[in-house]
Amino acid sequence: MAFSINMAVITGNVTRDPELRYTPSGAPVCSFGVATNHSIKKDDQWTDIPTFHNIVVWGKQAEYISNTVKKGMKVSLSGRIDNRQYDAKDGTKKYISEIVADTVIPFTERRTPEESNSEAPQEQDTQEAPIEDKVEDIVIPDEMPF
Repeated sequence: MAFSINMAVITGNVTRDPELRYTPSGAPVCSFGVATNHSIKKDDQWTDIPTFHNIVVWGKQAEYISNTVKKGMKVSLSGRIDNRQYDAKDGTKKYISEIVADTVIPFTERRTPEESNSEAPQEQDTQEAPIEDKVEDIVIPDEMPF
């Protein structure tokens, strides 16, 4: 078997709310769109050119994404590019490219100071453990490969 790599890594904006479905065997699958941009210069003006990607997520992550990701949010994802074909209702063959995502990371929205101050302040637990108790032990191997 020949060595090959099929990997896609993108960061962009969600173009449609995720749609959660289940296969006949009960496996969750979520699909949504993401737009990325690249810029080209025409004369003295830079123009953004969008590229639209179809995204598919399987399993528990599909259920998580369908509950947390919304249209307009920024996400970063990695996975593989998958090409498939199907027969349309009119009898023609259709081809589609999708990114089957292994990892999807939604970005949280940044709030302006005015938005942060408008919300009611949350009470903080003043009896938290010291920072030293929260830090996990770092294990350093005896033999480093370099």
